[in-house]
Amino acid sequence: MFMIKLILIILILNSTTFFGQERNLTLEECIDLALENNEKLKNSYLEEEISLALSKEYLSIGLPQINLDGGIKYNHEVPKSLLDISRFMPGVPEGTEQEVQFGQAYDGRVDLFVSQMIFNGSYFVGLSAAKELVELSEKLTQRDKIDIYESVHKAYFTSLNTKSRVDLVDDNIQRLDALLKQTSSLYENGFVEKLDLDRIRVSYNNLMSEKIKADRLYDLSLAVLKFQIGIPVDEKVGLVGELTEDLVNEFVFDVSSFDYTNRIEYSILKSDKNLKFYELKNNRSQYLPQVYANYNYGYNTSASQSNIFFNTDRWKKFGTLGLQVIIPIFDGFLKRSRINQSKFKIEQIENNLMFLERSINLQINQSVISYENSKESLKVASENLELAREVYFASEKKYSQGVGSNLEIIDANNSLKISQNQYYNSLYESIIAVIEIKKTLGILKD
Repeated sequence: MFMIKLILIILILNSTTFFGQERNLTLEECIDLALENNEKLKNSYLEEEISLALSKEYLSIGLPQINLDGGIKYNHEVPKSLLDISRFMPGVPEGTEQEVQFGQAYDGRVDLFVSQMIFNGSYFVGLSAAKELVELSEKLTQRDKIDIYESVHKAYFTSLNTKSRVDLVDDNIQRLDALLKQTSSLYENGFVEKLDLDRIRVSYNNLMSEKIKADRLYDLSLAVLKFQIGIPVDEKVGLVGELTEDLVNEFVFDVSSFDYTNRIEYSILKSDKNLKFYELKNNRSQYLPQVYANYNYGYNTSASQSNIFFNTDRWKKFGTLGLQVIIPIFDGFLKRSRINQSKFKIEQIENNLMFLERSINLQINQSVISYENSKESLKVASENLELAREVYFASEKKYSQGVGSNLEIIDANNSLKISQNQYYNSLYESIIAVIEIKKTLGILKD
């Protein structure tokens, strides 16, 4: 009993530890989770399967079509007609009519029909268009993946940025708390006035308020990240990594080697243009003849009584072998109108491609300028942060030695806090600028 209780206690402790444990995630793990859980991406994969099934459906049109048809019919009222029997029986007065029954009470038929398309221009154009449609669906899936990469990157680094703000506030609180205790001791010994103590306490209270806001903002940013990667909002998550200048300094890019096809939007538009070309070819192929071969073979019978209906000697064979040729002659200029529509659609896409190229060029210029400006701001912010630290530590040293004023160290602390915020703002903006350049150049997934 003692051993059983001990095992149960261990299991309970382990389960409590497991369920209460924080899940630490890297950027790569967040992306993998998003790719696995995103509902829109799942639908994109299903759309690929639909396009593939559609192409196979179209392929089946060119394969032999075989149908077996059969049936039994009971004519409870056999059709009858009136015939002038004078034409068949000499000597009978003209106009003498006789009721004649055509058919019998029971009819049966079984036949096999086989049809094979020999030539149809639209079919062969459609096969190529179906393959292009499958490629288009795959490109649309890639576009959704790129959107996921972008949203997860930004949500992840936003969470890291807010976490750095929380750590920054904690450091400032710790530093100001030490200063507050030191000043309280000096005040109790009569070395400083109460006004000096109150100034530091005001700054300390403001930091505590900032701490509450920063914690809430961090929780919100984590909630956004959890939503992007598809995990429950109430799940405990921690982030592996931190914002560093290496994320910016190690990034290199080459605009001169940029290719428009690297942008998924451009590639999708090219596929759309190809589909419009196939539509044009299909409309032109309507002028060509269509050729089909067919074969029919079966048995039929009729009987006046049901007991002899299924006798094998009453079922008579029949069969036909044919070739059907359809030659279009005139359709009221319908095909010509459709061809013109296809030409205009292609021109529209060509205009869209030209506009997209110009838009991409502008986006590249904007993203490069934004990146260079953010790097310059980061460099200045880093230098200012270092200077602000030196000023604070010098002021703190003077204050601890009794040669510095209370206002001086509070001012130095505020300047340090401002420099820290500016630094992390610049660092975050630089990282976002890196993400924007990667997306603009079509290398975000790389």
